[in-house]
Amino acid sequence: MLSFKMEPMDWRLRSLLLLNISLLYLNCLKTFPVLEEPVPGEEGLVAFGLIVAKIDISNGIISGLEESVPKDTHISSALGNTLRINLEDPGKEMKGNGNYRFSWVQKLQLGKSEEGVPKYFVVTRLPQNQSLVIDSASYTYTTTHTYTTVNKYGHLQTHTYTAVHSNSVPIEYDPLEKSKFSFSNPGGLEIRFIGNFVAHPKGPIISFGGPYTGTYALINLDSYLQDHPDLVSDLKNRFYGKEEINAKGAEIHFLKRFIKENRSRYWQDIAIKRLLRLDPKTKEAAIKAKIPIPSQDINQENPIREN
Repeated sequence: MLSFKMEPMDWRLRSLLLLNISLLYLNCLKTFPVLEEPVPGEEGLVAFGLIVAKIDISNGIISGLEESVPKDTHISSALGNTLRINLEDPGKEMKGNGNYRFSWVQKLQLGKSEEGVPKYFVVTRLPQNQSLVIDSASYTYTTTHTYTTVNKYGHLQTHTYTAVHSNSVPIEYDPLEKSKFSFSNPGGLEIRFIGNFVAHPKGPIISFGGPYTGTYALINLDSYLQDHPDLVSDLKNRFYGKEEINAKGAEIHFLKRFIKENRSRYWQDIAIKRLLRLDPKTKEAAIKAKIPIPSQDINQENPIREN
């Protein structure tokens, strides 16, 4: 846990970083999600990316990928059913400066306004000193129904309608692997990005026309793409951008999106400090612009762990 006092970010550094990050993402958001700001220094934040493979892995290849949606996506205690947090949180809507802003009480899902970008989950107010895991994921699917009717003239009429459904998938962990996916509240002045994950069917799918109803397993996207370089293109662009396919690259890409999309000054400042520690290119740009960098920004506490 960092012990230094949170100081206001130099406006030149903030402006430079936001400008550079905005140039990477030219599509403007119509809504601005904002995490509620806690008492300074008393709360940490956990974030992760999560997608779901509706089809089982064949020869090591995942397919049928869908974004995990907040409905029926949960975090729970790693030691039992003493805690379960639903990641669907409508938040509180406020209007300001001609735009709608959302003050989220506990959870935030980035990327809701853009197609083809990862939709990260950002969670605050987690319990202290408790080991946690992603308990379940959820995705939507559609079904099409056709039926016929006879009008008063005796003519047959065909009608078709499409229904959208949500399917919750429980995630099961091998006891020997569970610790690899466990995480905890990092404490005040900390943002902990735990990684990008893919939930996939644990066993072969025996389908009778409906979605798979068995248990799912979790794999780390970094390791998966390193093992399957032929699948890199689309997933790399979404979850890593121009960064390397490893834990550090995944976190840098997340932080840039988080700084751009979440407009909370409190969390934005913490994310910028974290980004400066991880990304030499961003730090070099700040130095070239002769912007003073606080010494704590280059502190190597809690360095990212490579896979």
